[in-house]
Amino acid sequence: MSIKKHPAIALSAEKLVAHRGYRAKYPENTALSITQAIKAGALFVELDVQFSQDKLPIIYHDTNLSRVSGSDKDVFNCARDELLRYPAYELERLGSCFIDEKISPLEHLVTILEDNPEVKAFVELKDESIEHCGREVILASVQEILRPVVDRAVIMSFDYSLALGARQNGWPLVGLVLRSWDDLYSDEVKAVKPDFIYTDHHIIPPECDLTSIESLANTTLVAYEVGSRELGYALLARGVDMLETFEIEELLATI
Repeated sequence: MSIKKHPAIALSAEKLVAHRGYRAKYPENTALSITQAIKAGALFVELDVQFSQDKLPIIYHDTNLSRVSGSDKDVFNCARDELLRYPAYELERLGSCFIDEKISPLEHLVTILEDNPEVKAFVELKDESIEHCGREVILASVQEILRPVVDRAVIMSFDYSLALGARQNGWPLVGLVLRSWDDLYSDEVKAVKPDFIYTDHHIIPPECDLTSIESLANTTLVAYEVGSRELGYALLARGVDMLETFEIEELLATI
């Protein structure tokens, strides 16, 4: 894709999602990262959810604790009370600056959203935990916790059946993450009627007219991972609706 500036389209906060919070400067998927993204101006944040051995949700991307927490344990082998005592500081990427930051339960997101009523969150439920717990357990737990912020929490997943389950349960904001571009034309994706569709920008066909795709007509298309304003302008010009980025402050600085 040819990348050039498109100054007529502003990279405003309404167009940007803070991917795992403000990951460029803070440990991903932590309360600190999420709140710092909001302080930087984010109106939309994204985070990942895994489940513990006792089938309770934590804000975390990996199933193994080594990369973020420095321990060679799996989340599925630890009770949540134990997991919440582990740091979430990303030693290799960020050093020991944030070693006092801990793994957060999903309930912390509710508190953050209640303190910031202008903010919405994309809550991605990870495939590994779906396999570990089952879709019904995952949805029941997450929906109960997020109920106080039901109108500002998007439940989403790569698992289309889980997204459909959230829709059938009456959850008002549902998203899915495309496994492949061709899935846009599948009955499975169409059945979800997603409010948001996430896609890796690399899999969007170069010559594709996004306005011609039926599955995109009544949804918001979010592209990830967007690390520069030039790429952001190019994607918006093609018809992408929103951009997910680790670099929330840098992209907001273009306003």
